[in-house]
Amino acid sequence: MSKWIDASAPDRQQSAHIVAEEKMISEGAVEKDWWVTAVLKALFTLSPAPYMFFKGGTSLSKGWNLIDRFSEDIDIALYRDFYLVELGKECAKAATNNQVKNLRIVNRDYIIGEFVDELKTRLDEAGLECKVLPVTHKDDGTPIDHDSDPVVIEVHYIPRLKSDLYVRPIIKIEVSCLSMKEPYEVKRITSLVGDKFPQIDNETAADIPTISPTRTFLEKAFLLNEEYQRKNPRTERMSRHLYDLERLMNTPFATVALADMLLYQEIIAHRCRFYHVGGVNYNLNLPATIAFCPTGEIRDKMRTDYEAMKASMIYGDKLTFDALVSRIEELQSRFRMIGLGKL
Repeated sequence: MSKWIDASAPDRQQSAHIVAEEKMISEGAVEKDWWVTAVLKALFTLSPAPYMFFKGGTSLSKGWNLIDRFSEDIDIALYRDFYLVELGKECAKAATNNQVKNLRIVNRDYIIGEFVDELKTRLDEAGLECKVLPVTHKDDGTPIDHDSDPVVIEVHYIPRLKSDLYVRPIIKIEVSCLSMKEPYEVKRITSLVGDKFPQIDNETAADIPTISPTRTFLEKAFLLNEEYQRKNPRTERMSRHLYDLERLMNTPFATVALADMLLYQEIIAHRCRFYHVGGVNYNLNLPATIAFCPTGEIRDKMRTDYEAMKASMIYGDKLTFDALVSRIEELQSRFRMIGLGKL
């Protein structure tokens, strides 16, 4: 068994350089992909692992091979059954708003406490030099609410290869206790360098339960539509959702998602109940009114973010931003056609 990080410095650099050239990304991105894979494997050795599932954009590339986008974040669904069955927390029934609030508090305390401590131990046992830090404050320095969800953890590693400002030596892990139960498959997760050079990296591969892309497709559209309604919409590192939607729009997963109005409405209701943000009208996610294609100032900011992401993180076909927006406009029209009963 071997790990790329344990290879000699020349072997690490040469293998990363070859993969970077082939994928048209930076060597630093190849290095970060390796860390994402190694951290993901460690996560699924933790005590709550039987209740954990890999989801989100990174799962689309590393689990389902549906997008050609370098992966840097890890989204984890920790089903609330863990708190009910293993820890005996009645709030995990989530039958009332008060129970939901208490579940968020219980989850946050557990994740930034025992979960982080166990992850540190697993990474140390794997011989990985890094820091595991719970995120407890917002960018402006104010404390994060005790009942916020998801809980964010950062794994900081020391970069050894060339990179750029967009690829930071930090793995962000988001753990949510409020996810719906949904279909999944166990997927073999490997690193880019391990795919190319298994002889120097075969120890980080792992079989991970990975959520079906059908729900992820809808959630990305809903997330953007909701974000645009906020007073100060985020655009930094958000253009990836446009890219992911474009890559998914002609897959069977998108076809199923747009044909299943029960699922569509269940997700809206779930987001409204468990992830409610003040000032957001969740009914605007309905097909007749959904608007996830950026316009005006938001589009201009998304363009800037996309150009930075495209240079650093996309290793397949790289659409221009205008071509991407044109495709997103087409996809938005497909959603609207559902509202007219014509899809």
